[in-house]
Amino acid sequence: MTAAVTTSDAKASAAALPVAVAELAGCSFSALADDDLLAVIRQAERARRQLEALDAQLIAELEARNLAGRFVVRGVGQLLSGLLNLSPSESSIRVRHARELGPRTSLTGDHLSPLLPTAAAARADGTLTGRQIDVIISAMSRLRSAGVPVGQQADAEAFLVEQAARFDANTLRGIAQRLLDTLDPDGTLEAEQAQQRRRFLRCVPDGSGMHRLTADLDSETAALAMAVLHSLAAPKPPTAGERDDRTAGQRMHDALRSVLKLALRAGELPVSGGVPATVLITMTAEQFRSGTGLAVTSFGQRLTVEQSLRMADQAAIAWLVHNSVGGILGYGTTRRVASDKQTLALIARDQGCCFPGCTSPPEWTEKHHVIPWREGGRTDLDNLCLLCDYHHDRIDSGGWQVTMRDGVPWFTPPAWIDPQQLQRNLRP
Repeated sequence: MTAAVTTSDAKASAAALPVAVAELAGCSFSALADDDLLAVIRQAERARRQLEALDAQLIAELEARNLAGRFVVRGVGQLLSGLLNLSPSESSIRVRHARELGPRTSLTGDHLSPLLPTAAAARADGTLTGRQIDVIISAMSRLRSAGVPVGQQADAEAFLVEQAARFDANTLRGIAQRLLDTLDPDGTLEAEQAQQRRRFLRCVPDGSGMHRLTADLDSETAALAMAVLHSLAAPKPPTAGERDDRTAGQRMHDALRSVLKLALRAGELPVSGGVPATVLITMTAEQFRSGTGLAVTSFGQRLTVEQSLRMADQAAIAWLVHNSVGGILGYGTTRRVASDKQTLALIARDQGCCFPGCTSPPEWTEKHHVIPWREGGRTDLDNLCLLCDYHHDRIDSGGWQVTMRDGVPWFTPPAWIDPQQLQRNLRP
């Protein structure tokens, strides 16, 4: 237990903190050797963690004095929010840490050690981060609720603190889960039921044309999602000097889009509003003729007309053209879509994405009109080829051209590569 300090000592030490930080921030680090720079970073991080650990003692003192009640606020969390301009979630995290790691007082006034003394000591030493503390507190709370013997709880706490010195919070969470499964195997069902209650997904527009997808996935759904999306999110192999320049996040986004397109093409989604699940896109007659402007889906998403008509190459996409007052001038759902027999013939011929070097199988491809449908291109085998979602999006913008020769698609690279070098996908 730390020795008590005088009022003047506490005030002087607190006042010295921002001065020391300002002095360090005013230093020039350019002359430091690499090892010295790394040492400074480690020391700064340790000091940051020790300052965060100090919260436990300060918040414990706030609660002991019942300052929240004195200032007529609902708990010490709300007191911290108003005092420090913290969000409610930030203040609640600090209070939770303090109650687990801070000093305690018995009803008779005796001083008690923290609920998690080993974690508290490591936190005060600057060993643990806040997120690691979250993992340890959650794990120990579950062990207490399960009635695990106190001796085993102490061993578990020491083990998790030891692992936290070696691994980050995400890895530590997995280690803690395996420990919980061992010490509290009966808690697995309860955890699954809690996941079912918490499962959630929402997609909302952010006002810029993009949409924010937020979700809490249960373990089974997450396992399915990661297995499918990761298989589709690998970088495409470089072709003729071009490489896949998408970020990992962009590849995961495109993988999700491919999965959704496949679901629409499969034709097995439930009926909605009396018709099979369909993306309904509306545009004006002028937009349809010019191929410019923005079309609108039935859910309010705004797409370029070029995007809309490219999507309409696929099944379960319906387009509707109206005049300036809303009268229907034309509509379509199947005129652009290859028949089942045509699709089988395309699969037999192309065996997947026919872009040179691409290995995407037929299941993940779309039918591409070599001569665009709105320019008079027919939906027949001599004007169709299979392209994966990635190459279907880039075939025009990337400067590549597709031509049919003897019923087989050939590709002409853009001028900066070699426009004379005709290429095709020669699968083994």
